[in-house]
Amino acid sequence: MLISLKPADTTECNFSEWKIGNKSRSQLVEVIAYLYLRQEENAQRVINALEPRLRVPKGRVAQNVVRKLTAPHAEDVALLRSGTDAKKEAARKRIRTSIIHRDGLLFQHISWVAARLALPHGYMTSPHVRQADKGFDGFIIELDDSGRDIKRIVLCEDKASKAPRNLISSSVWPEIGTILSGDRDDEILADLVTLLKGVPDIDAETAVDEMFWEGAREFRVAVATGEDQRKAGNFLHIIAGFESVAGGELESRTAGVLAFEDVRQGLALLADEVAAKVEEIADV
Repeated sequence: MLISLKPADTTECNFSEWKIGNKSRSQLVEVIAYLYLRQEENAQRVINALEPRLRVPKGRVAQNVVRKLTAPHAEDVALLRSGTDAKKEAARKRIRTSIIHRDGLLFQHISWVAARLALPHGYMTSPHVRQADKGFDGFIIELDDSGRDIKRIVLCEDKASKAPRNLISSSVWPEIGTILSGDRDDEILADLVTLLKGVPDIDAETAVDEMFWEGAREFRVAVATGEDQRKAGNFLHIIAGFESVAGGELESRTAGVLAFEDVRQGLALLADEVAAKVEEIADV
Protein backbone atom coordinates (compact mmCIF):
# COMPACT_ATOMS: atom_id res chain seq x y z
CA MET A 1 0.00 0.00 0.00
CA LEU A 2 1.46 3.35 -1.08
CA ILE A 3 -0.17 5.14 1.84
CA SER A 4 -1.68 3.18 4.72
CA LEU A 5 -4.73 4.57 6.50
CA LYS A 6 -5.18 3.67 10.18
CA PRO A 7 -8.70 4.55 11.39
CA ALA A 8 -9.38 6.13 14.78
CA ASP A 9 -12.72 6.31 16.59
CA THR A 10 -14.29 9.76 16.84
CA THR A 11 -17.73 11.26 16.39
CA GLU A 12 -16.23 14.18 14.48
CA CYS A 13 -15.72 12.29 11.23
CA ASN A 14 -14.29 9.20 9.59
CA PHE A 15 -10.73 9.86 10.73
CA SER A 16 -7.54 8.05 9.80
CA GLU A 17 -3.85 8.51 10.39
CA TRP A 18 -1.82 8.19 7.19
CA LYS A 19 1.61 6.65 6.83
CA ILE A 20 4.00 6.33 3.90
CA GLY A 21 5.49 2.85 3.91
CA ASN A 22 9.24 2.47 3.49
CA LYS A 23 8.83 -0.38 1.03
CA SER A 24 6.39 1.55 -1.16
CA ARG A 25 8.04 4.98 -0.92
CA SER A 26 9.80 4.75 -4.31
CA GLN A 27 6.52 3.80 -5.98
CA LEU A 28 4.76 6.74 -4.33
CA VAL A 29 7.53 9.08 -5.49
CA GLU A 30 7.05 7.83 -9.06
CA VAL A 31 3.27 8.34 -8.89
CA ILE A 32 3.70 11.91 -7.63
CA ALA A 33 6.33 12.65 -10.29
CA TYR A 34 3.91 11.64 -13.06
CA LEU A 35 1.16 13.72 -11.46
CA TYR A 36 3.40 16.79 -11.43
CA LEU A 37 4.19 16.14 -15.11
CA ARG A 38 0.42 16.09 -15.82
CA GLN A 39 0.59 12.43 -16.81
CA GLU A 40 -2.28 11.21 -14.66
CA GLU A 41 -2.80 8.05 -16.71
CA ASN A 42 0.80 7.00 -16.05
CA ALA A 43 0.36 7.80 -12.35
CA GLN A 44 -2.66 5.49 -12.28
CA ARG A 45 -0.70 2.79 -14.12
CA VAL A 46 2.02 2.92 -11.45
CA ILE A 47 -0.64 2.67 -8.74
CA ASN A 48 -1.98 -0.41 -10.51
CA ALA A 49 1.55 -1.87 -10.74
CA LEU A 50 1.53 -1.52 -14.54
CA GLU A 51 4.37 -0.25 -16.70
CA PRO A 52 3.91 3.45 -17.53
CA ARG A 53 3.75 4.47 -21.19
CA LEU A 54 6.62 6.55 -22.54
CA ARG A 55 5.58 10.19 -22.82
CA VAL A 56 8.33 12.77 -23.13
CA PRO A 57 7.42 15.99 -21.25
CA LYS A 58 6.76 18.91 -23.59
CA GLY A 59 8.71 22.16 -23.64
CA ARG A 60 9.97 23.20 -20.20
CA VAL A 61 7.39 21.26 -18.21
CA ALA A 62 9.98 19.15 -16.37
CA GLN A 63 12.16 22.15 -15.55
CA ASN A 64 9.15 24.09 -14.27
CA VAL A 65 8.11 21.17 -12.10
CA VAL A 66 11.58 20.81 -10.60
CA ARG A 67 11.58 24.52 -9.72
CA LYS A 68 8.23 24.14 -7.97
CA LEU A 69 9.68 21.25 -5.99
CA THR A 70 12.74 23.29 -5.02
CA ALA A 71 12.72 25.57 -1.99
CA PRO A 72 14.36 27.81 -1.15
CA HIS A 73 15.58 29.04 -4.52
CA ALA A 74 19.32 29.49 -5.00
CA GLU A 75 19.11 33.21 -5.75
CA ASP A 76 17.38 33.90 -2.42
CA VAL A 77 19.92 31.83 -0.50
CA ALA A 78 22.70 33.85 -2.13
CA LEU A 79 21.04 37.15 -1.18
CA LEU A 80 20.57 35.97 2.38
CA ARG A 81 24.32 35.45 2.63
CA SER A 82 25.65 38.54 0.89
CA GLY A 83 22.86 41.04 0.20
CA THR A 84 22.13 44.31 1.92
CA ASP A 85 20.00 44.22 5.07
CA ALA A 86 16.90 45.11 3.07
CA LYS A 87 17.62 42.44 0.46
CA LYS A 88 18.31 39.87 3.16
CA GLU A 89 14.96 40.56 4.80
CA ALA A 90 13.12 40.33 1.46
CA ALA A 91 14.95 37.09 0.64
CA ARG A 92 14.09 35.68 4.06
CA LYS A 93 10.39 36.31 3.43
CA ARG A 94 10.55 34.76 -0.04
CA ILE A 95 12.35 31.71 1.34
CA ARG A 96 9.65 31.18 3.95
CA THR A 97 6.90 31.61 1.37
CA SER A 98 8.57 29.32 -1.17
CA ILE A 99 8.84 26.52 1.40
CA ILE A 100 5.20 26.89 2.43
CA HIS A 101 4.05 26.90 -1.21
CA ARG A 102 6.23 23.92 -2.13
CA ASP A 103 4.95 21.90 0.82
CA GLY A 104 1.33 22.82 0.20
CA LEU A 105 1.41 21.78 -3.45
CA LEU A 106 3.34 18.59 -2.70
CA PHE A 107 0.87 17.57 -0.02
CA GLN A 108 -2.02 18.13 -2.44
CA HIS A 109 -0.40 15.49 -4.66
CA ILE A 110 0.05 13.10 -1.72
CA SER A 111 -3.57 13.66 -0.72
CA TRP A 112 -4.70 12.91 -4.30
CA VAL A 113 -2.96 9.53 -4.07
CA ALA A 114 -4.58 8.77 -0.70
CA ALA A 115 -7.99 9.68 -2.11
CA ARG A 116 -7.44 7.53 -5.19
CA LEU A 117 -6.56 4.56 -2.98
CA ALA A 118 -9.60 5.10 -0.77
CA LEU A 119 -12.03 5.76 -3.66
CA PRO A 120 -10.63 3.89 -6.67
CA HIS A 121 -13.85 4.28 -8.68
CA GLY A 122 -14.34 7.98 -8.03
CA TYR A 123 -13.76 10.72 -10.57
CA MET A 124 -11.26 13.22 -9.24
CA THR A 125 -9.90 16.59 -10.22
CA SER A 126 -6.16 16.64 -10.81
CA PRO A 127 -3.88 18.36 -8.27
CA HIS A 128 -3.34 22.06 -8.85
CA VAL A 129 -0.67 23.20 -11.29
CA ARG A 130 0.00 26.57 -9.68
CA GLN A 131 1.33 27.00 -6.18
CA ALA A 132 -0.97 28.76 -3.72
CA ASP A 133 -3.88 28.35 -6.14
CA LYS A 134 -7.15 29.74 -4.84
CA GLY A 135 -10.32 27.71 -4.57
CA PHE A 136 -10.92 24.15 -3.51
CA ASP A 137 -8.01 21.75 -3.37
CA GLY A 138 -10.01 19.05 -5.13
CA PHE A 139 -13.28 17.34 -5.90
CA ILE A 140 -14.21 13.69 -5.90
CA ILE A 141 -17.41 12.54 -7.57
CA GLU A 142 -18.97 9.12 -7.18
CA LEU A 143 -21.80 8.01 -9.45
CA ASP A 144 -24.59 5.58 -8.61
CA ASP A 145 -24.78 2.06 -10.03
CA SER A 146 -26.41 3.33 -13.22
CA GLY A 147 -23.37 5.51 -13.91
CA ARG A 148 -25.64 8.43 -14.86
CA ASP A 149 -26.52 10.08 -11.56
CA ILE A 150 -24.31 11.70 -8.93
CA LYS A 151 -24.19 9.73 -5.69
CA ARG A 152 -21.92 12.05 -3.77
CA ILE A 153 -19.55 14.98 -4.17
CA VAL A 154 -16.56 15.27 -1.86
CA LEU A 155 -14.99 18.71 -1.49
CA CYS A 156 -11.37 18.44 -0.38
CA GLU A 157 -9.18 20.76 1.67
CA ASP A 158 -5.47 19.91 2.06
CA LYS A 159 -3.14 21.70 4.46
CA ALA A 160 0.55 21.23 5.34
CA SER A 161 1.44 23.10 8.52
CA LYS A 162 3.63 23.14 11.61
CA ALA A 163 0.64 24.50 13.54
CA PRO A 164 -2.37 22.85 11.85
CA ARG A 165 -4.96 23.42 14.57
CA ASN A 166 -4.78 27.19 14.16
CA LEU A 167 -4.92 26.87 10.38
CA ILE A 168 -7.93 24.56 10.46
CA SER A 169 -9.80 26.84 12.86
CA SER A 170 -8.99 30.09 11.04
CA SER A 171 -9.17 28.90 7.43
CA VAL A 172 -10.80 25.52 6.80
CA TRP A 173 -13.80 25.79 9.11
CA PRO A 174 -14.75 29.26 7.77
CA GLU A 175 -14.29 27.94 4.23
CA ILE A 176 -16.74 25.11 4.88
CA GLY A 177 -19.10 27.67 6.38
CA THR A 178 -19.12 29.72 3.16
CA ILE A 179 -19.84 26.56 1.17
CA LEU A 180 -22.74 25.55 3.39
CA SER A 181 -24.20 29.06 3.20
CA GLY A 182 -24.26 28.78 -0.59
CA ASP A 183 -21.79 31.61 -1.19
CA ARG A 184 -19.68 29.45 -3.53
CA ASP A 185 -22.35 27.37 -5.25
CA ASP A 186 -21.57 28.86 -8.67
CA GLU A 187 -17.86 27.99 -8.36
CA ILE A 188 -18.63 24.45 -7.25
CA LEU A 189 -21.15 23.82 -10.01
CA ALA A 190 -18.78 25.18 -12.67
CA ASP A 191 -16.01 22.83 -11.55
CA LEU A 192 -18.41 19.89 -11.27
CA VAL A 193 -19.70 20.30 -14.83
CA THR A 194 -16.12 20.56 -16.12
CA LEU A 195 -15.11 17.37 -14.30
CA LEU A 196 -18.23 15.48 -15.36
CA LYS A 197 -17.73 16.33 -19.03
CA GLY A 198 -14.76 13.97 -18.93
CA VAL A 199 -16.91 11.09 -17.68
CA PRO A 200 -18.13 8.77 -20.46
CA ASP A 201 -21.84 8.19 -21.06
CA ILE A 202 -23.11 10.96 -18.81
CA ASP A 203 -24.84 14.24 -19.55
CA ALA A 204 -22.95 16.53 -17.19
CA GLU A 205 -25.50 19.33 -16.94
CA THR A 206 -28.44 16.94 -16.56
CA ALA A 207 -26.62 15.03 -13.81
CA VAL A 208 -25.96 18.27 -11.94
CA ASP A 209 -29.54 19.49 -12.43
CA GLU A 210 -30.99 16.25 -11.03
CA MET A 211 -28.60 15.99 -8.11
CA PHE A 212 -29.88 16.34 -4.53
CA TRP A 213 -27.39 19.07 -3.65
CA GLU A 214 -27.44 19.04 0.15
CA GLY A 215 -27.63 15.26 0.33
CA ALA A 216 -24.73 14.64 -2.05
CA ARG A 217 -22.25 17.14 -0.64
CA GLU A 218 -19.50 15.85 1.66
CA PHE A 219 -16.22 17.22 3.04
CA ARG A 220 -12.71 15.80 3.30
CA VAL A 221 -9.93 17.52 5.27
CA ALA A 222 -6.35 16.26 5.02
CA VAL A 223 -3.40 17.59 7.03
CA ALA A 224 0.36 17.09 6.93
CA THR A 225 2.14 18.02 10.14
CA GLY A 226 4.84 17.01 12.62
CA GLU A 227 4.87 14.40 15.36
CA ASP A 228 5.14 17.23 17.87
CA GLN A 229 1.44 17.88 17.22
CA ARG A 230 0.43 14.47 18.56
CA LYS A 231 -1.51 14.78 21.83
CA ALA A 232 -2.63 11.89 24.05
CA GLY A 233 -1.31 9.56 21.36
CA ASN A 234 -3.37 10.94 18.47
CA PHE A 235 -4.13 13.93 16.25
CA LEU A 236 -7.87 14.14 16.84
CA HIS A 237 -7.62 17.58 18.44
CA ILE A 238 -6.62 19.01 15.04
CA ILE A 239 -10.04 18.34 13.53
CA ALA A 240 -12.09 19.17 16.65
CA GLY A 241 -15.23 21.03 15.64
CA PHE A 242 -15.65 19.31 12.27
CA GLU A 243 -19.08 17.97 13.20
CA SER A 244 -20.44 21.26 14.49
CA VAL A 245 -19.14 23.17 11.46
CA ALA A 246 -20.12 20.76 8.67
CA GLY A 247 -23.07 18.92 10.20
CA GLY A 248 -24.62 16.01 8.32
CA GLU A 249 -24.13 12.31 8.88
CA LEU A 250 -20.81 10.96 10.13
CA GLU A 251 -20.10 9.43 6.71
CA SER A 252 -20.25 12.89 5.11
CA ARG A 253 -17.12 14.04 6.98
CA THR A 254 -13.68 12.54 6.36
CA ALA A 255 -10.28 13.61 7.70
CA GLY A 256 -6.74 12.31 7.70
CA VAL A 257 -3.38 13.33 9.12
CA LEU A 258 0.03 12.46 7.70
CA ALA A 259 2.73 13.01 10.33
CA PHE A 260 6.47 13.44 9.81
CA GLU A 261 9.08 13.76 12.55
CA ASP A 262 9.45 17.30 11.21
CA VAL A 263 6.90 18.29 8.57
CA ARG A 264 9.15 20.75 6.73
CA GLN A 265 12.14 18.40 6.66
CA GLY A 266 9.97 15.44 5.75
CA LEU A 267 8.32 17.19 2.82
CA ALA A 268 11.65 18.69 1.71
CA LEU A 269 13.19 15.22 1.50
CA LEU A 270 10.20 13.87 -0.42
CA ALA A 271 10.28 16.88 -2.77
CA ASP A 272 13.94 16.18 -3.56
CA GLU A 273 13.10 12.56 -4.38
CA VAL A 274 10.20 13.56 -6.62
CA ALA A 275 12.33 16.17 -8.41
CA ALA A 276 15.01 13.55 -9.08
CA LYS A 277 12.36 11.18 -10.46
CA VAL A 278 10.94 13.94 -12.68
CA GLU A 279 14.40 14.54 -14.14
CA GLU A 280 14.86 10.80 -14.64
CA ILE A 281 11.55 10.50 -16.49
CA ALA A 282 12.35 13.58 -18.62
CA ASP A 283 15.73 12.11 -19.63
CA VAL A 284 14.22 8.82 -20.87
